[in-house]
Formats: sequence, structure tokens, C-alpha cells
Amino acid sequence: MANECAARITASATLGPLRGQSAVHTHLAGAVAGRLHCDRASASLFENSFGPAFAMPNWPLMRAFLASDARLFNTFTPVRTAMDACDAAYAGLRGAPDIMEHSDGFLARFATVPLPQAVAKGLGRRWHTDTLSFKMHPGGPGIDAAVDCAAEIHRELGPVRPEDVAEVVAEASLYTLFAGERAAQYVTGPGSPLGALVLDVPYPVATTLLTGEFSVDDFSAPYLDDPDRLALAKRIRLEHDTEMTRELFLSDVSFGEAVREAGELAVPWLRGFGGDELVDLVGALQADDRDFSRSIKATGARVTVRLTDGRTVSRTRLIPVGAAGPETRAGHADLVREKFLSLGGSQQVADTVDRLHRMRPRAVRRWIETAFLD
Repeated sequence: MANECAARITASATLGPLRGQSAVHTHLAGAVAGRLHCDRASASLFENSFGPAFAMPNWPLMRAFLASDARLFNTFTPVRTAMDACDAAYAGLRGAPDIMEHSDGFLARFATVPLPQAVAKGLGRRWHTDTLSFKMHPGGPGIDAAVDCAAEIHRELGPVRPEDVAEVVAEASLYTLFAGERAAQYVTGPGSPLGALVLDVPYPVATTLLTGEFSVDDFSAPYLDDPDRLALAKRIRLEHDTEMTRELFLSDVSFGEAVREAGELAVPWLRGFGGDELVDLVGALQADDRDFSRSIKATGARVTVRLTDGRTVSRTRLIPVGAAGPETRAGHADLVREKFLSLGGSQQVADTVDRLHRMRPRAVRRWIETAFLD
């Protein structure tokens, strides 16, 4: 329930300046909905909690987001705000019932093209939760498919040494290029801020070509200063693939459904994001009544390694491992379980997660403590 509410409110502001990890209002909405659902709260309490929560929603500054560790507060701060808002509602304070759609409300400030209708469209019939994707690699969503491709190339070639590489070309959609270009301004070699590195394509691709995988440990010393990784990263060139951009906007996540819902109103946003070329590439899109039971997240990539001995190896993936799509729908439980255990998660927690919805409050508390505190 919390995920669905958060996803719907996030969808209403998708065509705006904040997206992905910078859209911290997602946590704000989810925390309010999650707490009040557990409390079996009344509709008036929901209204009077969402009002104060979205009275002063958080807006992260890109400088801090990319150049510092401030991203640590992305979840903590809005969740704390949400709890305060709920407490205020229980104490009798009132919130504005039209805080989302009013001309002086949330969407007026947080959306370039407000989509208030997305909040309740198909309620009870179409589930935004069906678009849920799972992060299998640390970093922004733009790196996922490229890392998947690099892992496949590593399995064929073994460790790819910098001296054996003439060049590496990573082709991706405009979305990946946009994030990568912003991050590249801050990635200057050893000591680069983690906030930028998680959005940078060359470093995770270079790491994966060398080691066969990419993990949280790769963002710490001594790996960040490894000369082989840095040398190989310098040989990686990021290029735009127009067909992947088109597939991105034809899919449901992240922008496709929002652009269809906005129709002609999306044209200025598209032009601001990618110029007239993007407007022509996307073409005429219009809203429909599709549900999300077969949704996909087409944030694809193609990685091509050209070796000094003349060989060329290339791999392409349109939907990253773990992203919304048929493979994830068929095996998301196994994917998440594998990731949880690989990061040191408790076997007991993994074996009992399917019983979580039937646990009593004390059992849930013990389960959470085992999952996060042991």
C-alpha cells in the first residue's frame, strides 16, 4: 500500500526537475501511507497527514547530491518529516486537502508538466507497484545494463587489462547520457565524490571488465585508487543510441507512461530534456488504459570492447537484470534473495520473508532487528 501511494504521487511529478534518487518526495509519501495503513487510520487522518508532510517537501540541491555525502539523508529526512506530519494530524492539526493539485501546491513547484490525474487513475485496477525494479548493482539506474554487458564480456574474455584495450564504447539512451554528463563534471580521478561516481558509467564498467562484478566494496579504498581501473575507465567512451532512447520512451518506466499521459503538453519538457531531436524521435504519444502487469523498464546499453590484437567483443541488453520486465517478473524473489544473502543478510530472514505479512507486531520487530541489526 505504501509503495503504491508513493509510486502514484511520484508519477504525477515525473516530468519535472527531480527524478530517480533525487525524487525524495517518494519516501515522504510512502512513509505517511505506510504508517497510517499500519494504524488503520481514517481518511481524515490521511488527508491531514499528507497536507503537512507536503507543506515543505524536500528539494535536494544537485551540488550537494553529486559532490558530497548528503545523499545519505535522502531517505532519513523525508521519513522523519512524514512521522512528524502524522503526529501532528493525530494531535488535531489540519492539512490542506488539495495540497497536491492546487495552483500553489506540490505539483505546481515540483512538476514541469503536472499530472494530478496520475494519482488516482485506475485506482484498484492498475498497480504502479507492477513497475517495481530491483537494483542489482550499486549506482544510478543508468549504469545497470552497461554493467550487465561488461559482466558478460568478462565471462568470455576473463580480466580485461588496460594495456590490451584499444577502446571501449558504451552506447546508451539519452537518460544515461544526461546523468553521466552531470556526474562527469565531478569525476576527476582519485578522491572523486561517491555522489558522482554512482552515476558515472566508465568506473563501474571498467571495474566489471576487470573483476567480473561490481559491488559496494568497489566504492572504497583501495579499489577507488586502483591504477588499472582508472586507466581502463579513461578508455571508455559514452555514446548516444537513438533507438535505445526511443525504446526508453515507448516503455512504461521511467518516462514513457508520463509522456503518454501528458500528450502534447509533454513536448516542451521533451524539448528541454533532449531538444527537437527527442521530440521527433518520440513522436506522437497519447494516454491509454493499459495496466502495468506487463510493464518494462528499457534503460538499455551496449558495451563494445576493441582489443589491441584486433578482436572486438560486444554485448547488448535492453532491460537490465532486475528491472521491470518478463525476466524480473518470473524470478524477482530469487534475485532479491541472492542479493540479500550476498551482502551478508541472514539466512533465517531470507527463509521467513514470505511469512512477514502474517507475523504479529512483536515478531515483525524481531524479524527487522535480525535483518538490519545483527
